[in-house]
Amino acid sequence: MRRDLVLALALLGACRSRSDEPTPTPPPAPAPKAVRAPNPDAAGSTIARADYIGPAACGECHADQLTQWATSLHPVMNQLATGNAVIGDFRAAVVRYAGGEARFDHDATGYTMTLAKDARVVRYRVTRTIGKRSLQEYVGVELGDREASGAEVRLPFGWWPKRGGWYPQPYFDPWLPEDKVDVFAAVREPWAERCVWCHSTYPFALRIARASVKPIGHGFEQQFVAAPGPKAEAGFMADRLAIDQQVTVGISCESCHLGGRAHAAGAPIHFVPQGARSRPGAPTPTTFARERADATIVNTVCAQCHSGPSPRLADGTALRNSSEAIDLAASACTTARCTDCHDPHRGGFDERRAITACTSCHPVLADPASARAHAGHDPTTTCLDCHMPKIVMGIDRFVRTHRISSPTNPKVLATAGPNACNLCHLDRSIAWTVAELRTGFEVRLDPQGWRSYGHPEAAVGEVWLASAEPALRLIAAAAYARSPLGAFMIPELLRGLADPLAHVRSWTVLALEELLHRRITDAEFDPRGSPDDRARQIARLRASPPLISK
Repeated sequence: MRRDLVLALALLGACRSRSDEPTPTPPPAPAPKAVRAPNPDAAGSTIARADYIGPAACGECHADQLTQWATSLHPVMNQLATGNAVIGDFRAAVVRYAGGEARFDHDATGYTMTLAKDARVVRYRVTRTIGKRSLQEYVGVELGDREASGAEVRLPFGWWPKRGGWYPQPYFDPWLPEDKVDVFAAVREPWAERCVWCHSTYPFALRIARASVKPIGHGFEQQFVAAPGPKAEAGFMADRLAIDQQVTVGISCESCHLGGRAHAAGAPIHFVPQGARSRPGAPTPTTFARERADATIVNTVCAQCHSGPSPRLADGTALRNSSEAIDLAASACTTARCTDCHDPHRGGFDERRAITACTSCHPVLADPASARAHAGHDPTTTCLDCHMPKIVMGIDRFVRTHRISSPTNPKVLATAGPNACNLCHLDRSIAWTVAELRTGFEVRLDPQGWRSYGHPEAAVGEVWLASAEPALRLIAAAAYARSPLGAFMIPELLRGLADPLAHVRSWTVLALEELLHRRITDAEFDPRGSPDDRARQIARLRASPPLISK
């Protein structure tokens, strides 16, 4: 398979587009200028701060792309907390949680977040937003004695649109266990140490310099050395990105295309960095058309940010978003490009476009009859369902993996992993799946390799729901939410509401809401409540079935 679904353009992704969710207001499109004559003599560096001209300058010649970009998710990955950037409820909203209280206010001076528990009170002035469509987190400065330092930190509560409320980080971020995070304590880690490197636009020389002193990055920063050395830019700090080094607060044109000064003067544009010494094996500039057609080059551009850490299955498949580039690079489809399935300017994902990318290398499957014969049954099943199933936790939904692979992978089956067959056939046993693979696809699997599913005749969906691995429990819940079988599994799904892990409880609510096509109110079940409150709510849900009747 040559091309398929690849990198999601939003963090947090993947994910995970909804027409009812707010999008940024596009700026008025500038009138296009006359195309400049090529000027090879203008060629030069594309990585230093002086090389960056900003998106407005790019839009003088590329008005359509600027307009498309302005309504995508890239520019809202980081915004100043002004105008319509903020979507959270700051109208004196109050959330009581874990014996403390979080208050969110807005006045003429801006937005504030106040966290109080026992005798501790920490108050922040909100300075920036992170994300907008599926989740919005906030950056701020602690008020009081520390305000003068100007140290911006990632704040511990975020606005989750799909749940319509404020949630502490452990409820949407599985990396932060509830018993290890005190959301009422003052935050001390500067946000610019981690988040900003993928949520803003800055000189590529800084990315190269950072990679030269820290083992980090999967993009071109690993293939070039900035000259004259690690401190190629004034004010460089390996552990954080200085605010005055940012070109834009969000992800703009030059995050991917690099500094546009030389191009604006008539030089050809390139994806490959100019002005840096290449390491062995690094690509060399050719033409933009050739570079854009080269999967390695295109995917390396996207890999600058879409290569985050993630828990993984036995075959290395990521279970959380932002690791799309690593998964794609490990796929059998070595010529698949991110842009085969994603428009880098508009953002989002088009499933028909992705399937067309698949059939461009597998033309026989472009014929519906051949595709049905290959799938073996349901005509609605696509190549994406079998080779890129929805097993990755996005920001507010499960999305497709970018590791293009086979549902017969013995490493995954040997650990009772989420094989694509049973994600649709949740009521079938692993013995049934193995038999179907043998008769329909002539794939013979070692019986010893799938005993981890327990009894060979047990329904695999139920095996996953009872798994000791939280990721498998949630993958199963999301699969039941998409399945007609889900209506019969509500009692079993309710078990997830009692899970000790905060993110499992909140994501179980999301699965039930998708299954029932309605919002579950906090009065019915609030995953942030105390253990006693949650137990009482679950008992009421089990005693009378309000979930289905409403």
